[in-house]
Amino acid sequence: MDWQLRPTERYWDRSSSTERRKVWVRHTQHEAAMGTPHRVFKAPSGTSNKGARVVSSAVVTLDGSQGEGGGQILRTALTLSLLTGKPFRMTKIRANRDRPGLRPQHLTAVEAAAELGNAEVKGAAVGARELSFRPGVYEPRDLMIDIGTAGSTCLVLQTLHLPLAMQAVKPVRVTLEGGTFNPKAPAFPFVDSTWRAHLAKFGMSLSVVMPSAGFYPRGGGQLDAWIEPGNPRSFIATSRGPITRIHGVAGVANLRPDIAQRMRDRALARLAQYGLAAEIELADWRSPGQGAAISLVVEHEGSVPATFVGLGERGKPSEVVADEAVMELLAFESVRSAAVDAHSADQILLPLALAKGHSEYTVAEITEHLRTNVATIQAFVEREISIVEPHGETPGRVVIGG
Repeated sequence: MDWQLRPTERYWDRSSSTERRKVWVRHTQHEAAMGTPHRVFKAPSGTSNKGARVVSSAVVTLDGSQGEGGGQILRTALTLSLLTGKPFRMTKIRANRDRPGLRPQHLTAVEAAAELGNAEVKGAAVGARELSFRPGVYEPRDLMIDIGTAGSTCLVLQTLHLPLAMQAVKPVRVTLEGGTFNPKAPAFPFVDSTWRAHLAKFGMSLSVVMPSAGFYPRGGGQLDAWIEPGNPRSFIATSRGPITRIHGVAGVANLRPDIAQRMRDRALARLAQYGLAAEIELADWRSPGQGAAISLVVEHEGSVPATFVGLGERGKPSEVVADEAVMELLAFESVRSAAVDAHSADQILLPLALAKGHSEYTVAEITEHLRTNVATIQAFVEREISIVEPHGETPGRVVIGG
């Protein structure tokens, strides 16, 4: 990637300090349109949750080294602990990662869940490999969450979404500051085009905007989400129709505009080699840092769109960034009967496990994330979930309920 600062006005200048304390703010309930600014106030410090009523005393024990051994086990556990009232204890947190233990974005998810759920927590610190979480009774409310790093705002949103939506009686607004384009985490375009579309299919309305993009290492992005009350409903998707459209965005933040143009041109050329046409817009994202990314969204008749993202980094050519997104799209297209892309397969499992009735969907790939999420969900709820392995040209399949 051609990393060269483009002369531009800095839209949002943060403190140059390398360490910032997380700021927790509760919003007043919003009454007007989405764009209306909220008045905010700092949450009281030192608040004790010892008086909170715990719904369940049975502690769920989880081994964080099992399966994919990453942060997904923790995020799923936090979501389900809030919804079921079951406390949990996790050991060997993120044991399979280069930097084991809680990282700032995982710690933020814990702290956000604890703040929302009036929970008692032990072991919540960066690098911690053991954690206990005991939720209390909570009422959904507006939240502003500052991760304080370039950690993924999208993963924290996914952790909180179901506990807010399934318990809320009126819309809730969540504002998160941190990274919006992260390696090994959903990027904002995926959340906006694919995850949100899946939730809509499940009867759960969600709106998201990105006023500012956040890239590693600066962070500083903003993700605003408006969450409507709702409970997930069952979902059947075992095939997909022909391609109806491919579209996307190639964007930069505080970099030369020709970088975005090169990503777009490369993606169009590579797709054309396979007889595929696309519409790719150019974007100049507001951001306190530098970054570049391209997203490609493929729509099929009768299916939820699938989104694939290539992410720039220092020294990485624009063409390589575009190739990454194109190759993921082509890999998905090669599994012709798959209704759900590999990235979505494990993410939609949790809401569907909480939905009434039978759900079933075919997937482009059976990942370790998917297998691990099945095991984590079943530690909290009694739900029949089975994975049917792919065979020949027959894709894998996830079956929930009888």
